[in-house]
Amino acid sequence: MAHNTGLINLPWQQHRHGARYDRPFPAISRPECIGVCSIDARRDYVDDASGASYLVDPPWPRLPIDLNAGIEDVIRKPTDHQKKDLEFVLLYIQQHKKQLLRPLVSDPGRMGLQTDFVTLRGILRQIMCMQYEWKCGFRLKATLLNGSIYIAKEDTEEQRLENENMTEAQLNMCSWGFKFEQCITSAQPHGKPVTNVPVNEAEEFMGMFRGQLAGMKLLYGAEMDCVVSQEPVDFKDPAVLDSLEFIELKTTAYNMNRNQLRSFDNYKSANWWSQSFLVGIKRILAGLRDANGMVQKIEEFDVRALARNKPWNPSAMAWFLEQFLRKLKELLVAIDDPFAVVQVNFRERRAYYEVLRGPEHQILPDWYRNILKTG
Repeated sequence: MAHNTGLINLPWQQHRHGARYDRPFPAISRPECIGVCSIDARRDYVDDASGASYLVDPPWPRLPIDLNAGIEDVIRKPTDHQKKDLEFVLLYIQQHKKQLLRPLVSDPGRMGLQTDFVTLRGILRQIMCMQYEWKCGFRLKATLLNGSIYIAKEDTEEQRLENENMTEAQLNMCSWGFKFEQCITSAQPHGKPVTNVPVNEAEEFMGMFRGQLAGMKLLYGAEMDCVVSQEPVDFKDPAVLDSLEFIELKTTAYNMNRNQLRSFDNYKSANWWSQSFLVGIKRILAGLRDANGMVQKIEEFDVRALARNKPWNPSAMAWFLEQFLRKLKELLVAIDDPFAVVQVNFRERRAYYEVLRGPEHQILPDWYRNILKTG
């Protein structure tokens, strides 16, 4: 029987920055995109590809690109919206239950997903990077229902305070990435960017992905920046979905100083790589901007090359994720309670867990639990 509090034992010391690491990758499948959905300006789920963007053909806008243009009218993503990120994945499952849900072998009256974990790409990325970014606090909640473990992120008290007290300059810097996307994407292939309307940070286009890691099956949602295609994409065609080229868009500092280069090599590049790797992205386009938000250069990064000659190790990151998921599964199976929520706090090379019970701690809404009862 599992204790109500404790530590999840993880390989924090398996690799240190810059050290050699020879262990090969765990068995891992190519991520498969099985569907898409959109989140509109009101943060409502939309079961279509209306939020999709296409990378515009070069030549791109004349440099420098002013990422502050129209920033006074930006519509920021609400921080207090009642829908959490995991709920959009649950809404996708609800809309596609015939495709995803099957009667449980042990109890044909209940439905299951035939997957071990349901979560978000961003959560998997943060776990992969945690052995290197161990000074950053990180909190998860997880629950086991009908054979699948659902994982959601929750802000720590420190993160909530940071978000509430962000300065105007910090908020504007966060908005630069959205503006860059607006400047080099279009709603249609061969279209022109529409840059004279306010950037709406609440809107998202999400892909749903399936993958396997060391025998564990994963289902996760991921916000996708844009697709590369010369023709309109039929996002409902599975064969088309599986062959799509998505591309990641980023902004980062131009002419980095020594500290910025060290930070990029040690941390930012690991985040870029893992974020793209988890959804099979091969190319990243980055707007290199100065301190005033002016993009001076657009540079392409090859995701495979990004992992070369870095102090971090991709294989070590994959093994860290594998160990966390496996240990979390063992813990939740031992607890054996569909209403128990395991809260995990990552702090200073430790993963502390606490078992929470009660309606205020639940990460799965009642409407979703009812779907798994009746299909």
